[in-house]
Amino acid sequence: MERQLVLLDDLGASGEVGARTWRLDERTKELGREGLALARAALRDAARRATAA
Repeated sequence: MERQLVLLDDLGASGEVGARTWRLDERTKELGREGLALARAALRDAARRATAA
């Protein structure tokens, strides 16, 4: 199996995956929530247009 792309440096000093914890800040969380809300609204609108056509 080929090595996977590492997206987050989550290796501790011992080399264990998950040994170091990380957190998203509140601004990043809020931007994510806003993006999800916009995506959901766009999907609802597209579904309405598809059924109306």
